[in-house]
Amino acid sequence: MDRRPIPHRRLSSVRSLNSKLFFSILILFAAIALTCGIVFSEERNDAKVEIIAAPKSGKGPMIVHLEPKIKNLEGPVRFEWLFGDGQESAEMVPPPHYYEAGKYNVMLEVTDGRGKKYTAGISVDAASPG
Repeated sequence: MDRRPIPHRRLSSVRSLNSKLFFSILILFAAIALTCGIVFSEERNDAKVEIIAAPKSGKGPMIVHLEPKIKNLEGPVRFEWLFGDGQESAEMVPPPHYYEAGKYNVMLEVTDGRGKKYTAGISVDAASPG
């Protein structure tokens, strides 16, 4: 049996894979929850992250303004928006987003100054015109 130590490079790729798998599972859970009409935010130790969308529904195509609502978070250093249509943004407040007719699950992951991650999600419904 080979007992050579695993190279560091391989361990870091395993950690990266685990992180990606966790985030993929989180997005899947959020998509299921949002499809069922559940809006969620994450709150830990009085820290909270939510998404504000205006408008949240209407006739598509439409433009939606999105912004985070953050409470008691120590120095948020990173934002990751997933708009539900394959586009992403790393800005705190992304520019207004254009949605074609359809239903979209918007996700936001905020990483604070200590590396803790907080996630929120909403559903945007751009109903078909007519």
